Amino acid sequence: MTAISTQTKVACPTWCNVSQNTHQRELQWEGHAVHWSNSRAGEGWEIRHIAVTDGQGADQHAPRVHVTTSGALTLAGAEALALTLLAAYEEATD
Repeated sequence: MTAISTQTKVACPTWCNVSQNTHQRELQWEGHAVHWSNSRAGEGWEIRHIAVTDGQGADQHAPRVHVTTSGALTLAGAEALALTLLAAYEEATD
């Protein structure tokens, strides 16, 4: 007897940079797919956002923005972080 497995193509947001193979493993093991954006980085900081969906693209959790900093930022670095954070927020809510 041969087991037949069907894989559904995961519906990704346009900004998702995760492979279909990774999403298939996530669905199999976790029951949802985590869509990560590309990293945006500046002097001493990095921003990425995520969405968590089922295989058809229905939201499972509210979108989240991940911000990592190395500590204190210069004023120019803080301004760049603020502008990039707003852009990531806007992309995540599209």
